[in-house]
Amino acid sequence: MSGGIPPLRDRHLAAGFIVVMYLMVAALLAGITVSAFSDSGVAVGSAACAGGVLGAAAGVWRVHRTPEEERADEGTP
Repeated sequence: MSGGIPPLRDRHLAAGFIVVMYLMVAALLAGITVSAFSDSGVAVGSAACAGGVLGAAAGVWRVHRTPEEERADEGTP
């Protein structure tokens, strides 16, 4: 195999993977942080949702900021 997980070689799938990973990590961190300071499940859920939205936005920004040459497909299936 010459580089990468085959499904992630497609740049659109890779970009989606990056956005989802940013979303999940940010939601987890926000939920854990708020749960340390609050006993309210509503506050933890709200923080996780807000963290997920901000994480997804950061993932989209990160993908958009990456130079086109780095995002280009290699042309191999």
